Amino acid sequence: MNVLRKPIKKTFLSLSLLLLMLIVTGNALAASGGLDQDAGPYHVALQTNPETLVANQPATFTLTIKDKATGKPITGAKVMMSSPTMTGSTGMNGSDNNMAGMDMSSSMDKQGGAAMQEQSSMGSMSMDPGTYMMEGMSFNQPGQWNQEVTISSPLGDTTVDFPITVAKSGPNFLLIGSVAGVVVIAGILAAFLRKKKH
Repeated sequence: MNVLRKPIKKTFLSLSLLLLMLIVTGNALAASGGLDQDAGPYHVALQTNPETLVANQPATFTLTIKDKATGKPITGAKVMMSSPTMTGSTGMNGSDNNMAGMDMSSSMDKQGGAAMQEQSSMGSMSMDPGTYMMEGMSFNQPGQWNQEVTISSPLGDTTVDFPITVAKSGPNFLLIGSVAGVVVIAGILAAFLRKKKH
């Protein structure tokens, strides 16, 4: 019997570790997917705080711009954010099909075409050169959005589009389900270990 229990124990341990790795990798990809790209002469990276954007909750967008050829930070650029637009339907039953391409909420309309502030003008905040920031961004509903940013500097003018995913406000059911799965596997493993001792 002990010969059979050792492979079972190893299998459950392997499954537990695999599930944990999938959770961590999935969260990292969700946070960073598609937000780091080349555009014209620039390499541009967008970060959001919080990483997971939630409808009707303010967020800060931070853009880091570098010379694609040399990797040097681009300072003194004019960086403009336009109002984001929706890229698809968000309705569970198709009720929101007419929302595709909709402009942002009134709170965002006030910021439409607003200039991102370069970090050197942000006071005592410590950020890398070539970093630009926009605070108080909010999305009026969950779904897939497109954020357009226009960059102008002596290197040239270019526009870059960032795909933005906005979640519903409320509990993160994917995370809750993943944690529950780990707990169940750990419980099964503990039960096998107890049987082995008896």
